[in-house]
Amino acid sequence: MTSTRSQEWSGGLDKKGLAGEMTSAICLSVSLILLEFRPPSGLARSSVLHASRCLCLSDKAIKSHYHLAHSKQMTSSHKSAFSTDMVFKTHHDLIEWVQNKGRSLGYIIIIKRTKVKPSGWISKTTLMCDRGGIYKSVKPSTRNTKSKKINCPFQLAGKHSKLYGIWTLQVVCEKHNHEPASSMEGHPYAMRLSDKETRLVVDLIKKNVKPSDILSTLKEQNKDNVSSLQTIYNARQKYLGKLKELTIPSTEEPFRRMNHEPLRHSSYMEQKNHSCSYINQLPNLFHPYITHIHNVKSDGNCGFRAIAVCLGFNEDAWPTIRYDLMEELNTHRDEYDEIFGRECRLKLHNSLNFFRSDIAASLEYWMTLHDIGILIASRYNVILHCLNVGDSMTYLPLRSTPPVWYQHVAIAVGHVNDNHYVKLDLQGGYPMPPVVPQWVHFKHVCASAWVTPYINRLNMYAQHYNARYY
Repeated sequence: MTSTRSQEWSGGLDKKGLAGEMTSAICLSVSLILLEFRPPSGLARSSVLHASRCLCLSDKAIKSHYHLAHSKQMTSSHKSAFSTDMVFKTHHDLIEWVQNKGRSLGYIIIIKRTKVKPSGWISKTTLMCDRGGIYKSVKPSTRNTKSKKINCPFQLAGKHSKLYGIWTLQVVCEKHNHEPASSMEGHPYAMRLSDKETRLVVDLIKKNVKPSDILSTLKEQNKDNVSSLQTIYNARQKYLGKLKELTIPSTEEPFRRMNHEPLRHSSYMEQKNHSCSYINQLPNLFHPYITHIHNVKSDGNCGFRAIAVCLGFNEDAWPTIRYDLMEELNTHRDEYDEIFGRECRLKLHNSLNFFRSDIAASLEYWMTLHDIGILIASRYNVILHCLNVGDSMTYLPLRSTPPVWYQHVAIAVGHVNDNHYVKLDLQGGYPMPPVVPQWVHFKHVCASAWVTPYINRLNMYAQHYNARYY
């Protein structure tokens, strides 16, 4: 009977309740003993009652001490998902680890504040849930606006040890006051691109890759990527916006002043906008295949403008084309020294180094496609055709493994008036001009397959021109 009673009593209470019952029972027993106790003379009964009350008041202290000890025990036995013994080399590594861990749990973790020393050294960073904090309206309004901020208490602290040069992570509060997201799909913060992904997207945009193919590439490289097609469009718009900044002051300015200043050189010669005048300066063999001729401004940058349009940019992005080709030349300096010779490479570098938009580019900065064509094809991973009545050529990438043939990107420009470039649209099946000897002799082994799908079209061009001499 005693055993059953004991089981019922202990089974009906949790540990906290059991502690409370025990301390209350002890307090009551001691109080009864003190009340039955007959104090000797000189000891007032009120003193005994006071001692009893003090003991009963200590009931709360006992409970509080138990709860505190129990809490510490729970803390040691329950480890937060963010508790880690890892150390991080950089602030970026710490943030990346925390955010990846948060996404896997259904939470988005963001930076709340960062403590930066006057020297620029980051000593501490505080992280929070994206639903932490309280929304504060900037403008007073009677409109009932909704916010995802619900004052979530979750908080982490990252600290940097200047002595050891490492970052450590501490859990300040692991609790969330909301349920985790069942999926990160559609979450605006989760759809953001990392720095590495942004660089990849920009590189693919420069190569004229379609947004849908860019998104597929991102998801292939990162299975957890939840970016949408709109994310890619936004990234492209941001990139194009930066290109416009490079052309300030406006490239229109020299043309506004043309009525007040003499022409500086032949690049300012007025170019006729009629397609018929240009098509007559291109090989007859290509006339049936040319569907459109896009003229660009004649300011000494026309070659770079035409390439920008070919790659899907506005022609005012010509400074970016120059910069990209300089970067291509510098990155693969030894390779181009072998192809062109060091002196010629330096001359090419100098010809690209022109970014002024307030004056026209002089002759030394004009595009010489015979040399620069191989840089364009290799930098942007495209097939480039240059059509000219005298000498049409094809340029292929030097170093890259080609994608499947239907993903190849081919662009074409025409050289007219002996000093001007235009962008050409060619319909499929056109004869292909011969590949430049530079590619034939200096291509990497992995790039050899670029030419394979076009053997018949190269032969078509060769047969046409060979027939002219027989």
